[in-house]
Amino acid sequence: MLAGSAGLAKKILKVFLLSLLLQGCATPFSKFYYGKAGDDNFFKSTFLVFPIGEPQVYRGGNQEQDSLRMNENNYTLVGYSSFNASNVDEKGAIDQAKKVHAAIVMLYSKYTGTQSGYTPLTLPNVTTSSTSLNGNVYGSGGYASYSGTANTTTQGTKTTYIPYSVDKSDYLATYWIKSKPPRFGAKFEDITPEIKKQIGSNKGVLITAVIKGSPAFEADLLNGDVLRQIGDVSVFDEDSTLKAITMNEGRKVVVVIVREGKELQKSVKLRTQN
Repeated sequence: MLAGSAGLAKKILKVFLLSLLLQGCATPFSKFYYGKAGDDNFFKSTFLVFPIGEPQVYRGGNQEQDSLRMNENNYTLVGYSSFNASNVDEKGAIDQAKKVHAAIVMLYSKYTGTQSGYTPLTLPNVTTSSTSLNGNVYGSGGYASYSGTANTTTQGTKTTYIPYSVDKSDYLATYWIKSKPPRFGAKFEDITPEIKKQIGSNKGVLITAVIKGSPAFEADLLNGDVLRQIGDVSVFDEDSTLKAITMNEGRKVVVVIVREGKELQKSVKLRTQN
């Protein structure tokens, strides 16, 4: 009977663990999502191209290189999911991509170790004991003997400890949406104090990616250039750069960059935003 209880306990535990995995397999990508899904202004932007059909899923390699390639192909990062878990159904990443209107999902996973231990499982346990009874009785009718068995039932519980071993991995999913052809065609960020010292100025933004086929691409601007001026407007952060691009939309202007310590001028014909 005890062996039967232990076998039942193992079966119940397996079903329990499987149900947990099935419940959690699709949720981490949404539960641990960080991005612009709640930013209405972002999704109202006219420069986005919302996808038609199922999101495309790719297995990522080097995250930094993958991000550069996506930026160069004119994709904008919507957000990402990041968590540590086991046995994750990656279909959850597709479901999350649909929620945030992403056209492409880049998936990454890295094994981090195996978690082992014991899970207690307590089940009802009923035991029955028997007591033999015998003796003699005397009465007006004479002498008699008796014998029999009395059964006693005891309600209780039994705890079984079931070993488990689960492989854990770090998961990352990045979500990307296509953008319309850009007016200028470069991704940029603020320059660091080190770069300011190198160029001897507080003004400029660092070009981090050049979109293929864009005006910046055709003008041979490169990743790593420091953009200092667009037309007659000096730039020093993201806002000033976007304002300068808007002011010169549709025009052919000279831009000033610093490349490997040398100041260069490039002629760029900015597009008109559709």
